Amino acid sequence: MFEIQSFPGGLGLRFSATLALLDRAVAETVRFIQAQNASGSLFDVKLLLREALLNAVLHGNRGDPLLEVGLEVRTAAGRVTMIVTDQGPGFDWRSGLSNLAPPEATSGRGLTILTLYADDVRYNAAGNQVTLTKAVAGLRGPATAHGDGETDTRSTPMHDIRSEDGQTILCPAGDIVASVADELRGRLKEILQAAEGPLVIDLARVELIDSVGIGLLIAVHNTLGKKGGRLALRNVNADLASLLRTMRLDKHFQVQTA
Repeated sequence: MFEIQSFPGGLGLRFSATLALLDRAVAETVRFIQAQNASGSLFDVKLLLREALLNAVLHGNRGDPLLEVGLEVRTAAGRVTMIVTDQGPGFDWRSGLSNLAPPEATSGRGLTILTLYADDVRYNAAGNQVTLTKAVAGLRGPATAHGDGETDTRSTPMHDIRSEDGQTILCPAGDIVASVADELRGRLKEILQAAEGPLVIDLARVELIDSVGIGLLIAVHNTLGKKGGRLALRNVNADLASLLRTMRLDKHFQVQTA
């Protein structure tokens, strides 16, 4: 189930709690914001939205497709507000915000990302609704109606794996996010079992990595560390490099910017 409703000044979405529909909700929201003269990559908005929706799908609704996630997006001059609601019982967000994940942990960064990247974060008392506000350069006032265009469903190119100068190089086909994490985790497991030299992940085709993707990279780093190795990331865009620094992960990964 996936429903979209336009209203004066915003957009409402309601969808079943699955990762595939989470991806579609992000794509629809980005298209809606871009239609209003927003400038730049919208990296911060996409990251915030993904983390809030991940919390709703995976933690609030526990991945139950019979439960729903609600998203309301409102725009004003230079600002977007996103309200995410799940049907779970909620959680103690006050405790969650005070306990930051250590650099070697493979989970627990979602709330940290929301706090660091949003201009304002507010939860309801139960903890099953979060309201995020973020400044967006160039964004106009009340939104125009959202069209009913089709979401891009073109197939994604395959991950590229090759050897170069004694190194194994993996080039992911696109963003490293929750919906592709299991498939990519399987490929990385195969690589780590077969490869003897250093591992490099080339992020030339990656624009964004969410908290699940970060956890995957940390798991790879931890595995390599047990063998005396270290994970290297190359062709990292400026937004991703800033995210890795913010999460203190540049102290563990070799990060080479594009």
